[in-house]
Amino acid sequence: MHTGLTYLEALQKLFAEAKMPLSLGEKGVQTKFKYRYPVEEPLNDKESVYAYLAQRSISKETVDAVDVREDAHGNIVFNYYDTNDVLCLVKYRPSHKIDKSRGDVKAWCQKNADVTPLLFNMNRVNTTAPLLICEGEIDCMAAIEAGFTNAVSVPLGANNYGWIEENFDWLEQFESIIICSDNDEAGIKMQKECVFRLGSWRTKFIEIPPVFYDEANDKKIPMKDLNHVLYYQGKRAVIELIHNAKDSPVDSVSDYSDITNVDLDEIDGIKTGIPELDKKLMRLFYGTFTIVTGVNGSGKSSFLSQLVCNSIDEEKNAFLYSGELPNFQSKNWINYILAGQRHVKEYTFNGATYWKVTPDAQREMDKYYKGRLFIYKDGIDHKVDTILKSMEDCTRKYGCKLHIIDNLTSVNLEANEQNKYQRQEEFVTRLIDFAKKYNVAVLLVVHPHKIEQMRRLNKMDIQGISAIIDLAHRILSLYRVTNDDKKGVPNKRGNGWYKEPIKYDVLCDILKDRLLGFEGSSAGLYYDKPSRRFFVDEQSLDKRYSWDTNTYDGALPYPPPQLYQEDDEEVYGRIEGGDQ
Repeated sequence: MHTGLTYLEALQKLFAEAKMPLSLGEKGVQTKFKYRYPVEEPLNDKESVYAYLAQRSISKETVDAVDVREDAHGNIVFNYYDTNDVLCLVKYRPSHKIDKSRGDVKAWCQKNADVTPLLFNMNRVNTTAPLLICEGEIDCMAAIEAGFTNAVSVPLGANNYGWIEENFDWLEQFESIIICSDNDEAGIKMQKECVFRLGSWRTKFIEIPPVFYDEANDKKIPMKDLNHVLYYQGKRAVIELIHNAKDSPVDSVSDYSDITNVDLDEIDGIKTGIPELDKKLMRLFYGTFTIVTGVNGSGKSSFLSQLVCNSIDEEKNAFLYSGELPNFQSKNWINYILAGQRHVKEYTFNGATYWKVTPDAQREMDKYYKGRLFIYKDGIDHKVDTILKSMEDCTRKYGCKLHIIDNLTSVNLEANEQNKYQRQEEFVTRLIDFAKKYNVAVLLVVHPHKIEQMRRLNKMDIQGISAIIDLAHRILSLYRVTNDDKKGVPNKRGNGWYKEPIKYDVLCDILKDRLLGFEGSSAGLYYDKPSRRFFVDEQSLDKRYSWDTNTYDGALPYPPPQLYQEDDEEVYGRIEGGDQ
């Protein structure tokens, strides 16, 4: 850094002086196929950039060291290089204080060029030394200005974590990583996410002091980021913050005084996307473990697929293990739900009616949700350690927040008749530990015992050792309403019901809820054959997922019979066929 060399250049010089061969990527060679590489801004006079950054205590030497430039309009130019010194991203920001009320844009990437979420300054970093990851380029430059040169910054703000996946293998080389995000809500969220995904055993974090007391002027000054610390307190204060970065806490304990009172409405999680159920559950909270059960044909496949669709549509990536369905069939379920009635076509064969997702919709969905859902690959063994390793990798590399294991019976517990219940309990315990450690929501499908007569289930109907019932935070049971249920049983006097009719197709019973206490509550759901969606009204049935940007004026192509007949009277619906 102090000689003006990048890391690759320094290695090449070192190995040349030692007269040893060095086999690394060739410097400056563009290797991405069909990638629109940015155009390099010329080395213009940088007076506007020098002047602005000097106001923020960044010297000309640091500006030049990290190859910051100035464009023809006087904007700051941040060049992002890969580890082979190839320019892959060019980012701009004004060289003056940003005034949002004036319409100033804080930052933008070069037009007509692709964007790879590299880390700013990563080509000058020594992978054998601790790495400092900052939220912004100027914070990174503040660390370098203070003397800590092994610093980078994230490319697209605190809420974008694409840089973890893009640079995962490179990041895995570091034994120690320090996170320095801004002192605001987004920065704190970034800090926590990085600790979970980069590994708490090696990740430390810097707490920017909330205020700096200016004794000379008897004034308290809010501190937002590392550059503020440099400006108001100087280089020594920056270095002390870095050297005194806090270790991630020991996973197994929490100091009583550090535990913050948190209301459930403040805990993040994933909504089911089914309004009546979300009213009762709020969401599938991160750090929790949920069991889903129900007899064959009760709707588990559609229910789980709908959870997946809602999660990835909220940009919360998902992991799906389906031990009984091949990959293409798991995707098939999800396709219908994402498509909805607007993008399926009706066909008949030998008198049977069925629906297919249109090819155009399929292409758009594949493109829009690429990198959002990761399905456990066919042919990989179903052992506990293998599944959990896959879940861990998908969480750390791809940021998966929802993990579904369908189902317990298909998981290879490597057990025998003597220890199978012990192995079940161990597996569930590891899933709960995983949910807490990585701050994700985990769902496990557990089949019920065989029951002689079709009825709604209770907790004791769930297969396996009772300990897994006790360990679960929530238990949801799906019950497919029978034709007799829909008819009801009138009382003998004929003026009421001994057993009232149930108008829904499926009931979702909340058998256990340790979080909200809705135990014993239910949500009634209708089922739509064309789209394989659960719904409660026409609005929820016609939900438009984000990939679909079309506008529709007309009614649904396949009006749900559960809601309307020709005379618009409400009727009771029904589901036919297999496991839906």
